[in-house]
Amino acid sequence: MKIKQKFIVLALLMLLLAGLFWQTQHRQTNKTAGARVIDRIPVSVARVSQAAVRDSFSIVGTVEAFREADIFSESSGLVRKVSAEPGEHKIAGEALLILDNELATSRQKKADAHYRQAKRDVDRYRNLYNEGAVALSAYETVQLQRDEAEAEYIAAVRKQSDTKVKAPFSGVITSRLVEQGELVHEGMKVAHIVDMSRVKVIIFVPEREMKRFSEGTVLMVTSDLYPGESFSGKVISVSEKSGRDHTFRVEVMMQNIGKASFRSGMFARVLSSVEGSRQAILVPRVALVSGIKKPELFLVRHGQALLTPFIAGIEQQKHLEVLSGLAPGDSVVISGQNELYNGAAVIVISQQKNSVQP
Repeated sequence: MKIKQKFIVLALLMLLLAGLFWQTQHRQTNKTAGARVIDRIPVSVARVSQAAVRDSFSIVGTVEAFREADIFSESSGLVRKVSAEPGEHKIAGEALLILDNELATSRQKKADAHYRQAKRDVDRYRNLYNEGAVALSAYETVQLQRDEAEAEYIAAVRKQSDTKVKAPFSGVITSRLVEQGELVHEGMKVAHIVDMSRVKVIIFVPEREMKRFSEGTVLMVTSDLYPGESFSGKVISVSEKSGRDHTFRVEVMMQNIGKASFRSGMFARVLSSVEGSRQAILVPRVALVSGIKKPELFLVRHGQALLTPFIAGIEQQKHLEVLSGLAPGDSVVISGQNELYNGAAVIVISQQKNSVQP
C-alpha cells in the first residue's frame, strides 16, 4: 500500500514538472514571435496596375502681353496737353501728350521757305544751263544747295512732329509719368503701353516632352479663373537652348478677345493630348522615394523591402507610367518609406486598391 502511494505521488510530481516545462517553453516562443513582429517595419502597399491611358501632358505657364513698350519723349518742352489716362485704349499713332511746339513750328516754316527757294533756284539754273548761259558747275552748286535745304526741311518736320508723343501701336496705357505743365526732356520716359489683343503663355517644357511642342502646333489652354472654358493657342517660339534645369522656353500665342480675357502676369495651363488611349503599366506617385529625374521606390517581396529603380514615362496627377523595372501585380510601399532601407523586414498593415482612369 505504501509503495502504491509513493508511485502516485511520483507520477503527480512528474506531471507537475512537465506542465511547468511546457509553460516555460510556450512563453519563450511567444516572446520570440513578438520580438520578430516588433522587428518588422509596418508599411502600406499598393499593387502596380495596368490600365488604359491617354498620352496627355499639362504644364502651368505665365501670361504675357503680345507686346509692350516704354514710351519716351523725343523732344523737350512743357507739356501743354495730356490725352492719355491709365486704362485707356489708344490707337497706333494717336497723340498721348502734346508739348510746347512754338519754336519747332517756327523752325519748320523757315526750313520750308528755304527749301522752296532752293527748288526755284534749281529750276531757273536748269533753264539757263540748257541755254548755255551758266556753267555746269554753277548748276550743280544750286542742286547741292537744294539737297541741303531738303534735308533741313525733313529734320524740321520731324522735330515738329516729335512735339506730339504718340502711341507706337494700338494698346492700353498702363501708366503715365508726367502731368500737364511739367517740363519734359528728350529721352525721358513718359508712359507705358501694352497690346493685349493677343497674349503669349510662357511655359518651360522638360526635354522628354519637347516633341509635343514644335512650332505651329495647336494646343488647348485653360485657366482656373474661367472654369469649364478652354481656349486655342499655337506654339510660335521654341528655345534652341535649355536652362540649367533642362527645360526649354516655349511661347504659345492665343487671341485675347471677348469676355474671358487674360491679363499679363496671370497663370494659365497648357494642355497637350493625343486622341485615343493605350495600355500602360502604372504606379502611384506617392511610392517615389526620390525625384522624378531618378525614380526609385520600395518593392515588397517575401517580407522584405527592396529599393528598386525604374524608368518612368508620362506623368499623371496621381500615377506614373512604368516603362521598365516593374511588372503588374508587384507590391510597392506607399506609406512608411521614411523608415525603410534596402532589405528591411516589413509587415504589411494595409493594401490600397488602385483605381486608374484614362
